[in-house]
Amino acid sequence: MQKSHLHQQKSTAPVEAVAGNAQPVHYVCEPETRPRAISCLKTPIASLIRAKVLIAHTIPLVRFALASLIKSTDRFAVCGQTDAAPVARGIFIARQPQIVILGLTLHNGDGFELIRDFRRLNSAARVLVVSAQTDALSIQRAFRAGARGYATTTDDPEEILRALEQILIGRLYASASVLPRLLEYLAKGEVGPVKSELRALSDRELQVFTLIGRGFGVSRLAHELRLSIKTIETYQTHLKQKLGLRTAAELSERASHWICASMRRNLRLKKQLAFASRFRPANPGICS
Repeated sequence: MQKSHLHQQKSTAPVEAVAGNAQPVHYVCEPETRPRAISCLKTPIASLIRAKVLIAHTIPLVRFALASLIKSTDRFAVCGQTDAAPVARGIFIARQPQIVILGLTLHNGDGFELIRDFRRLNSAARVLVVSAQTDALSIQRAFRAGARGYATTTDDPEEILRALEQILIGRLYASASVLPRLLEYLAKGEVGPVKSELRALSDRELQVFTLIGRGFGVSRLAHELRLSIKTIETYQTHLKQKLGLRTAAELSERASHWICASMRRNLRLKKQLAFASRFRPANPGICS
């Protein structure tokens, strides 16, 4: 009994943040679920093993909801959660999760780059993006970076569980609110005229541009991304140069216009989806 207790204490020890991260970060490591490596649940014995899931999202309420949803199942177990990219990397290396549920905006890092990092560290791990960003460029870049699924923070819990099940067995997945966007891209063969001007932006620049469009000022951007004000100003300079803008006011206006246009398209697509829902198959988001 004493030996078992000591083992439990060791398995629940937190993973330390990367050196140089002076900011306090909220994260939790759950007791590790064994065995350490499974890629999918196929055999009767394997079906009794819970696949480990790492949650990396900046919004505490979203992390809590996802963790509660996962803990309510007998197929998945939360092995850790955090709001910071460096800590997510540390937990990923230490706990080797089969699935990562990831937000695209994280402290001290970029969600797109983190997807690529996870892919390099363990190509068998699968990433499900759960984000409020439903614009064409974000969805496209997430899949190109290596994500296996994309859902939104407004999707039903059943949709998230379905996404986890499908990507765990090796399928690609787009939720019912995302799938029409993907079909639209395929039909047009391009991202679209409103977003084409943003193709030259790096993933980090796109992240900053999106937050500017949501009304974030320099100080709030620095706090949200845990970067210095000088670094944020450098990103703003690069954005203005790439988009042919002269002032911060013009940059803010362009970003706001892009966000508003994305919201209008999302609303239009949701109406189209609601109209077509009666003809939709049982699992509309599954792509083999």
